[in-house]
Amino acid sequence: MPTIDSAVAVGVSDAVGIPNRYWYVAFVGSNAEKRCRDRLLRLGYEAYVATQNEIHCWKNAKLKKVEKVVITQLLFIHCTEQERKEIVNLPYIRSFLVDKAAKANKFGLRPVAVIPDQQIKMLQFMLYNADSPVQFVAAPLKKGDNIRIIRGDLKGLEGEVVELKGSEEQYLGIRLSMLGCAILHIALTDVEKT
Repeated sequence: MPTIDSAVAVGVSDAVGIPNRYWYVAFVGSNAEKRCRDRLLRLGYEAYVATQNEIHCWKNAKLKKVEKVVITQLLFIHCTEQERKEIVNLPYIRSFLVDKAAKANKFGLRPVAVIPDQQIKMLQFMLYNADSPVQFVAAPLKKGDNIRIIRGDLKGLEGEVVELKGSEEQYLGIRLSMLGCAILHIALTDVEKT
């Protein structure tokens, strides 16, 4: 993922006082993606939730078009770096995605991830025009992978995957040094490989 280097972050590449806008990825609460988008739109920001329209058949045999969130707990926000620094303080924005592939600065922090405009356009095109439901699959975990929990009450916990069961939400067996093995139920979006 491209990132903003320090020159762009301070506005060096901005054209004659017009700050550049980038697509950032914000983490929001579960099942709150559309509400958060709507709040940001009311505040005047450009926000996008990856959704796809589906036809659902209810128990009473009525058909209804439903806007289904395809990438859960993520909200795409098109804004300047300065606006992003203001948005991150809103109570319904948890944090912004960082580019884990980028080099860390002297404090060990990595830059905020930026999604290229073309990739957002391709995502929107795909979701709007696909004939079948689009699914996003997280990078698969396998036994022996070292992982870190990145959200929730167990944030920061690291261990080795020793068992996998399930699909989207998995039972992970994590080997903790000196303590043996613990099994927990956790969403794949809450862990990262280390």
